[in-house]
Amino acid sequence: MTDSTRENGEPTSFGQKAKNWYEKKKPPIHAVGIAVGAMGALAAVAYAVAQADEDKNRHDEETGSASDPAEEKEQRNSPGKHNVAPHKRQLKDGREIDVSGYERGGSSDDEVEDPGDAAA
Repeated sequence: MTDSTRENGEPTSFGQKAKNWYEKKKPPIHAVGIAVGAMGALAAVAYAVAQADEDKNRHDEETGSASDPAEEKEQRNSPGKHNVAPHKRQLKDGREIDVSGYERGGSSDDEVEDPGDAAA
């Protein structure tokens, strides 16, 4: 007798073949299912940790707080006025943009408005 025929000579149904195959292969099927489930759970945990880190960093940037209390105590001196050369900047999504040169630094007290400009 072969797998494709019953004892009475009639062919076995697809459903019966599938059921027999499943019964033979049950342990490996369960092992693969457990492994795939475990990988999915690990991926979900890794994603949640990454999101929490990103949210914390975003919150720190918005509030200006540092994660280390020692860093919070240090006051950074603002740099003197200087020119920044044109350069390229890589964005988080991978795109690269050109940034034109600009002037930065110094305090608002340093900027003395020319009286001729105020009248214009």
